[in-house]
Amino acid sequence: MKLTPKQLAAVVKAGLIVTNADGTAKEEEYRIIINEMNSFNITQEQGKALIEVAEAMSVEDMVAELKGLSEQDKKYVCGYLVAIVAVDGDIHDNEAEAWQAMCSLCEFPDVKASEALEYWKNN
Repeated sequence: MKLTPKQLAAVVKAGLIVTNADGTAKEEEYRIIINEMNSFNITQEQGKALIEVAEAMSVEDMVAELKGLSEQDKKYVCGYLVAIVAVDGDIHDNEAEAWQAMCSLCEFPDVKASEALEYWKNN
């Protein structure tokens, strides 16, 4: 999967939104975001800058970037977000609602959370 810097910032932004949806950001959730950046060969210094860009990005810009992804990339991001929601074993209603809203707004494929998670793990 190849993403532009702006698309990657949108992926990070989406992860941050889901992470904070229940009002408590947990280390395990941030670890998934960091590991995701690492999978794109982002250095620690670049990661800090990317997080700053993601935090400054508007939700509208994030949605526009994620809508523009290929169907396969959308499914991958959908699974990445499921991983964040489920990592702590406590799926809070607000996290699930944030994930569902993100999927709808960004026009992600209509897949079950388990299917999206499996796709993310294997790609």
